Order: sequence, then C-alpha cells, then structure tokens
Amino acid sequence: MTAHKLPAALLIIRLSIAGFFGVWASLKFYRPEWFENVFRNMYGLDFITQDLSTYVGSVQMIIVVIFALGLFRTFSYGALVLMQGAGVLGSASNLMNYTSYPNNLMWAAVPALGAAIALFILRHDDLWTLDALSQRKDRGREATTD
Repeated sequence: MTAHKLPAALLIIRLSIAGFFGVWASLKFYRPEWFENVFRNMYGLDFITQDLSTYVGSVQMIIVVIFALGLFRTFSYGALVLMQGAGVLGSASNLMNYTSYPNNLMWAAVPALGAAIALFILRHDDLWTLDALSQRKDRGREATTD
C-alpha cells in the first residue's frame, strides 16, 4: 500500500503545477497586454510586445502538456523549474516588499518553485507518467523475448 503513496503524491504535485502553469500560459492568449506589462514594468524590457505573447504562450502550453503527461521528464520538469525560477528571481524585489499589495500575492510563486524543484529531483520516482508506462512496456517485451 505504501508503495503507491510516493507516485500518487508526485502525480498530485505534477498535475497541480501543470494547472498553475496552464493558467499562466493561457493568459498570454486571453490577456496579451498583461504579458507586455509584466515584462515592461517588472523586468524593464521595453522590446517585449503583445505580439510575442502568442508565441511564448504556445511554447509554454506545449511544455505544460508534455510535463502534465510526464513525457521527457528531465527536459519538461527542468523547463518548468527554469520558467518558475526565472519568474521568482525576476520578482525578487517585489518579494522583499511583501507588505505592499499585490506583492504579497507573488509569494505563491515560491512554494510552486519548491514543488517544481522537488518534483525534478524525484522525477525517476514519478511512476504514473507516460514515460514510466513506456519503460514498463519495454521491460515487459524484453522479459518475454529472453
């Protein structure tokens, strides 16, 4: 019974992180002006425009779907850690000024980063993924041909 607890916990973490990132990626399609405002006001990058929002959102959505399915775990889990880490590092000054609204809300990104890092570390123990299913099938075929 306890052998299923870790994979179940990792599945819950993976799907909740995918939901978290799915929302943020989808906003790039629905509210492209927010994408531009964040990069201009938070990061001081004036060359980022709403036109880039769809492209960035598309790449992020693809990565989120691959991540949610548990495919290419080293790549997809690592990509989510890097995306979340960049967001947390980019908003570090706002995190330090947490008594001002909406800066206090940005602290939600910190445990999300921690969960993404933990999942990356435990990615080989995340057994309820398409990668792990494929590996089990491959081992089953090898056992029957030997």
